[in-house]
Amino acid sequence: MNPAAGWDIAEFIDGLPDLLTDRLPGFDRMGAMRLYVRPHFGDLLRRDYLRVPFGGRAKFSENIESSAELQTYFTHGISDAAGYGLAGIRLGTKCEHLLPSLNNGAGVSVGFIYQTPLSRPPQALTDGHRHFQPYVAATRPLVPAWKLLGYASVGADLLERTPMSAHFGRNQLHGNSLSYVAGAAREWPRFRASLTATVTSSRWVSDENRNVYALRPEIVVPWKLHPAARTQLLFTLGARTVWGPDGHQLGLSSSMRIEFLLRRNRAAK
Repeated sequence: MNPAAGWDIAEFIDGLPDLLTDRLPGFDRMGAMRLYVRPHFGDLLRRDYLRVPFGGRAKFSENIESSAELQTYFTHGISDAAGYGLAGIRLGTKCEHLLPSLNNGAGVSVGFIYQTPLSRPPQALTDGHRHFQPYVAATRPLVPAWKLLGYASVGADLLERTPMSAHFGRNQLHGNSLSYVAGAAREWPRFRASLTATVTSSRWVSDENRNVYALRPEIVVPWKLHPAARTQLLFTLGARTVWGPDGHQLGLSSSMRIEFLLRRNRAAK
C-alpha cells in the first residue's frame, strides 16, 4: 500500500522554496509544464533596480525534467537610474525516480544546474563566475499521516571565472565546494513549512579549506482563486542563521512566485 496515497506530493514539492524545488525529485505528471515569474519587490526599497527572474519547468518523460530561468532587471524609477538588461541565465536537468521500488512517495534524483552571468549587470547581481552544480537528492515521507516529508542532497559547486570582476557575498566561499543538505517539510491546510540545514565546505575540492553552516526555516503560503485554478501565488517567509569565515549572520527574507500550470494531462505510472 502506498503510504502517501491521498497526498498530492507533486503539488507539495512544487510549492516548497525554490532551492528545494529545483533539486528534489518531483512527482509531477509526464507532460506537465509550469511557467513562473519571481519579482523581487523588496528591491523597490533597497536597490535602484527591480529584479524579475522568470522561467519554466517541463516534464519531458516520467523520469526527465528540465528547467530554465532568465534573470532580468530594470530601473524602477524611484531612485537613481541603473539601466536594464539580462543579469544571467540558469539551466537545469534532473533524472528522477532512479529506484522504482522507492516510488511509494520516496524518490531519488540526479541532476545538474548551470548558471552564468550575461552582459554586464550591476555588480551586486553576480559574483562574476559561472557555476556548474551536479547533485544527488532524495525524499521520503517520514510520517505520511502528518504529511511530513524528509529530504537530503549532496552536491558540488564548480566555479569558472568570467571576464567580469569577482564579487562574493558575505560567507560565500571563493572556490569550488561541496554541499550537504538535510531537512524536513510539512504541509498544513493553508501553508507549508520547512527546516533546512546546510553544510558547505571547500576543504576537499579547492585550496580554500573553509566551511559554512546554515539553518533556514521557511513558510510558504499558496493562494489560488479557486481549487481548480491553473494560476497560483506562492508567498514565502523565511529566516536564516549562518556561521562562516566572515562571522555569524542572522537575516529575514520574503518572496513571491507567480506560477502558471500549462499542462498536466497525463498521470504518472
